Amino acid sequence: MASGPHGTYLDAAGQPSVAATQAAKLKVSAREIPEMSSRYFGEIEFTLENPTAQWVRVDKVTLDFGSPQLNQSVYFPWGSQLDNWLEATRQRNVIEVENFAMAVAILGLGAGMVSIGSAPGVPTGVRIVGGLATAAALAGAAAVATSEPPAVAPEGPVFFGRHLFAVPIEVPPGLFVKRFVVVNTPGDPGLVCLNRLIVSYELADKSNHRVAVDFRVADGAHGKSLWQANACPRGEP
Repeated sequence: MASGPHGTYLDAAGQPSVAATQAAKLKVSAREIPEMSSRYFGEIEFTLENPTAQWVRVDKVTLDFGSPQLNQSVYFPWGSQLDNWLEATRQRNVIEVENFAMAVAILGLGAGMVSIGSAPGVPTGVRIVGGLATAAALAGAAAVATSEPPAVAPEGPVFFGRHLFAVPIEVPPGLFVKRFVVVNTPGDPGLVCLNRLIVSYELADKSNHRVAVDFRVADGAHGKSLWQANACPRGEP
């Protein structure tokens, strides 16, 4: 069920907090998907678990990689760039891995990553070109987030389907949902290894929560990752 170790809830000062943990309605975990990794790209799967007896709706999600500098250096592909990343990774994996179809099924990809221009039910002619959005920009609510493809092409980044930024996310009582993000990092030799992030989210009741999650796993536990090979030591998270 969980993607990895459950995250640690933080107080307003960014410190682990028992009170924040008790107030939280969700358990959050994450892990990188090594099968989808490449030199400049990583996919992170998130699991949102709802142990309560009520539906929990997430209305807003932002990610913080630990500093303003890192948040300016981390990009999230959207639209056609996200489609093109998937297609290129699929072609590579078809060549390298015969069971790619099984990997895609396990990850739940496809439905949440189909091009808006060709998605069922999208009006003819509606097309979102795509691009890159930094973590810093998304923290300022620069993106359009929707659980369904938009009826008209909006201005700026848009995320939909199973993307983590496609809100609202409704988590059934006693169950869980899985979401993903694709991260694009430059080849800057000064960029440190990314292995932890802070998920900030707002619920329908307007309560805000922050949880720190570790998403890297040791090589061999879920396969070896190619992402950030120049920054992340091999054989450790």
